[in-house]
Amino acid sequence: MRTKFSLGLILMLAALLTSFMPVAAITTQRASAASVCDWAQFVADVTVPDGTSFSAGSTFKKTWRVKNIGTCTWTSSYTLVFDAGEKMGGPSSINLPSTVAPGQTVDLSVNLIAPSAPGHYIGYWKFKNASGTAFGIGTTTTKSFWVDINVSAGYGVIYDFASNLCQANWRNDTARLPCPGTDGSADGFAFKLDNPVLENNIPVLDPGILVSPQQEYNGVVYAIYPAMQVLRGDIFQATLGCQNGAVNCNVRYVLQYKTESGSVSTLWGWNEKYEGLSYNASIKLDALAGQNVSFILGVRASGSATGDRAFWVRPVIVRPGIVVTPPPPTVTGTPPTATPTSTPGTKTATPQPASCDRAQFIFDVTVPDGSAFNPNAAFVKTWRIKNIGKCTWTTSYALMFDTGDKMGGPDSLALPSPVAPGQTVDLTINLTAPGSAGSYRGYWKFKNANNVPFGIGTDGTKSWWVDIKVFGVTATPSTPVTPGPTSTPVAGTMYDFAVNACSAAWFSGAGSLPCPGTDGDAKGFVLKMANPRLENGTIDTRPGILTFPQNVYNGYIQGIYPPYKVKTGDRFRSIVNCENGATSCYVVFRLDYQIGTGPITTFWAFVEKYEGQYFQTDLDLSSFVGKDVKFILTVLSTGSAVGDRALWVAPMIYNASSVPTLVPATPTLTSSTLTPTATLTNTSNWNTYQNVKYGFSFKFPPNSSVNSQSDNSGRVSFPLVIQGTNLKEKYVDISVVEGAATCKSPSTNPTVTSENVTINNIAFLKETGQEGAVGNIYDWIGYSTAKGNACISLTFVLHSTQPGNYPTPPPTYDKTAESAIFSTIMSTYASQ
Repeated sequence: MRTKFSLGLILMLAALLTSFMPVAAITTQRASAASVCDWAQFVADVTVPDGTSFSAGSTFKKTWRVKNIGTCTWTSSYTLVFDAGEKMGGPSSINLPSTVAPGQTVDLSVNLIAPSAPGHYIGYWKFKNASGTAFGIGTTTTKSFWVDINVSAGYGVIYDFASNLCQANWRNDTARLPCPGTDGSADGFAFKLDNPVLENNIPVLDPGILVSPQQEYNGVVYAIYPAMQVLRGDIFQATLGCQNGAVNCNVRYVLQYKTESGSVSTLWGWNEKYEGLSYNASIKLDALAGQNVSFILGVRASGSATGDRAFWVRPVIVRPGIVVTPPPPTVTGTPPTATPTSTPGTKTATPQPASCDRAQFIFDVTVPDGSAFNPNAAFVKTWRIKNIGKCTWTTSYALMFDTGDKMGGPDSLALPSPVAPGQTVDLTINLTAPGSAGSYRGYWKFKNANNVPFGIGTDGTKSWWVDIKVFGVTATPSTPVTPGPTSTPVAGTMYDFAVNACSAAWFSGAGSLPCPGTDGDAKGFVLKMANPRLENGTIDTRPGILTFPQNVYNGYIQGIYPPYKVKTGDRFRSIVNCENGATSCYVVFRLDYQIGTGPITTFWAFVEKYEGQYFQTDLDLSSFVGKDVKFILTVLSTGSAVGDRALWVAPMIYNASSVPTLVPATPTLTSSTLTPTATLTNTSNWNTYQNVKYGFSFKFPPNSSVNSQSDNSGRVSFPLVIQGTNLKEKYVDISVVEGAATCKSPSTNPTVTSENVTINNIAFLKETGQEGAVGNIYDWIGYSTAKGNACISLTFVLHSTQPGNYPTPPPTYDKTAESAIFSTIMSTYASQ
């Protein structure tokens, strides 16, 4: 990986990934840097992206990634210094950890403490050189970078995955694993570690889960946690990284979920390679609100699993409005009694006295930080502000522009009504996005009836702001498209983005782009591809789109498609990967959207690096049903854009309900009579599996193997009909449970179908289902029958893998041929 990212709230990763959008100043900075000795460029928030929420008094580490774009080397005599705003318990200055030559980047960290009162806080930081001269970022080299957090009075952990480690069903791709596991087990393992040390060699105070996948190519380890109800506002948070010293670690983290219907979906994924950095994930779960879901934490080896030791540190779900009271400390022994040298007085907290005019920022009602707009787009910004002073704000008070980017707003605007102390008010202004791509922030305050400015913060002097990103060109409103047939339509395709590639408006930071473009155009280009060659060398016969970002640092390319009215059952599907041979390709794929003239929002994102594999995405679009949505395909470089040839293969909106039902034609019979004949399998030479205690038996093929057998459980593995496919194994699990309330298959997967059948005069409940996790699929058929107080179940399983798990995808197995033996085995079932 060239770069690590920190996620803010995502479904879907929007705050992190929009930070890669280029700003207009980059080209100017890079062109004129040769004449400036001390000059910095902000690259990324490695930890704590803007707007991260903390509970009052929480400790946290803020890390910025900053680049030296001047001509002078930053020595260890240079310092990071606090400049203005909220210090948050940080140091006044700290020396740089190492020398940073021109062109190099450095990660700078400070330990901070969230303020004790709820609110929105920003602390500004700069550099000082060896002579004590301050410098920073921006075209003037004087701007500060910052840490931006929210402090909530009630934002607590509602589920801790590490503390509940062994409530989960831990598995590799073939069997269940013990919990806690045994370090070094070739089957894979997971166990809890306090104070884990990540690859940056810094101990973490929070507990973590150390996992190692099964020791095989693309081995996996994953945990299916008990179902829980998700509420709006819930967020999954964790810090990810390889264990310190695990230098061969190269894995993929996956957060999946399973609904009550049994379907398994991937919510988020991250590729992690040992390089001395960690990564903070913060995944918004609003799309699952109101559902009972089982979360699945998975780690898959990227090729060989040797040395793959990966941490989930403090994996939790947090919820707003929850106040967690810490338990009292556990006292062992008799605590010592202090003898004071003088009589101590009663210590009480002294609140800061409220001034006449004092405000508190509550939240952004509209246009949250980082919202994206087209150039010159009009929008309405609304803040919710509380009067925490002693004086009533009359209509003679006004909202006033302070500094930054005005965005066409007024100089001042009178308050719409009086606001008494303790009351809140929603303040709205009409703004217009600037006409060129970049990041923009405008700062606002109040002024009272005497024109004295005031604001927020502990001293009542700080501004609040509107923060937006502008990219692309102004799109001309278009008529919603009616999906039409493609030249080679695929059943279920509602809209084909590749076939309609040139119906989109394509642009980069250099402006509007032609479609099709010209291969090698430094402004960026888009090309329609027939029979695209995937990253692993495989040729896909479906059409694709080759996208190349503008050839600048953190360049991007984007295609805005005409509005599409989303229907019930619609899903976005595509293969995303780098073009075969583009070995330096390292990009972010994004699916963005825009509804009407609203902000452009990120729906899904995926970080892709050339490593011989591809990724298949399948996204539920149910949240857009009935809306006219402009879908936007975006690709961003992660640093240098050289070689970033990114392929969307068969990008489409798919709907299974549109696949026609095939009704077999009635055969035309000739005068001869057709007599069906059955091909019978001779089982006379088969082996017999017998359970003496519970009195049942069945036969199985002689070239099978009995993996285990006891009175209450067993497994028999069967040979595959065709070798070399994506089918890894097939087997039957035998289970006997006494006193079961309901006699059914013990599979943890929800049943897809069920029916009552009779075999050899024995009544069975026949069920089918499917489970998927970390690239593995388990199709099962279960037969269960009651005998006395015992429930006897035979569950037949076909375990296959996603073709994308392999550098060269194998053929897909024939499910009908491979499962045919199951009914034959059941025909031999006997009860003694």
